Order: sequence, then structure tokens, then C-alpha cells
Amino acid sequence: MLGFEEVGALMDSAVRRIILIQLAVTAAMALLMLAYLNAVAAASAFVGGAVGFLTSLVYAKKMFAPLGSEPKTIIVAHYRAEAYKLVFTILLFSLVFTQFKEVHVLPLFMAYIATLMVYWVALIFV
Repeated sequence: MLGFEEVGALMDSAVRRIILIQLAVTAAMALLMLAYLNAVAAASAFVGGAVGFLTSLVYAKKMFAPLGSEPKTIIVAHYRAEAYKLVFTILLFSLVFTQFKEVHVLPLFMAYIATLMVYWVALIFV
């Protein structure tokens, strides 16, 4: 479990910027859906984007290895964080599809994919 200092350092880094950009993309997608479609499509887009940025946050919190760690420790932390992210993604989408009966699937997945693209593009520049 991360302590307060580690979480603070994590949230002041590039990871924080990536997650904030994912949040901004989510809000923009939801606003576009509201402007061009309807409130349910906007809510669907927001929920899809939320799955994207919340799972990135889970990954960031679990992917912790102290500075100077051995490569094996870093790889193990990465695989563990990816496993948590995958499980959390499955759980969140399961929750969406069982509880949000009127979900619009296209806006949901468009916003989710948009948040993933932010992550992928950011990795090129970090």
C-alpha cells in the first residue's frame, strides 16, 4: 500500500497529467454527445471515459516500485498493476451493463477508447 508521500509524488508526476487529460477528454466527449445527441448519450460517454481514467488511476496506484529497484521488481509491479487494471475494467463494464439499462453503447466505447488513446499518445511523449 502506498503511503501519503508516495501518493503525493505519484500525483505530482506525469501520471497526474495523463489522468487529468483523460478526464478532460471524457468531459469533452460527454459535452459533444449532449450537444449532438441527448443526455443519455452524454451520460454513456461520461461513464465510458470514467472507466478509462479510473482504471488508469488503479494502474498508477498499483505500479509502484521504489527508485533504484531491480528490473525484475519493476516488471512484477507492472504485471501486477496491469492485472488489477484488467480486473477493474471488467468489473466496471459489468456494473455499467447490468445497472445502466438505457446505456448507449457507441458513445460509451467511443469515450473509453478516447481515454485509452490519450494514454497511448502520452506514453510516446513521456
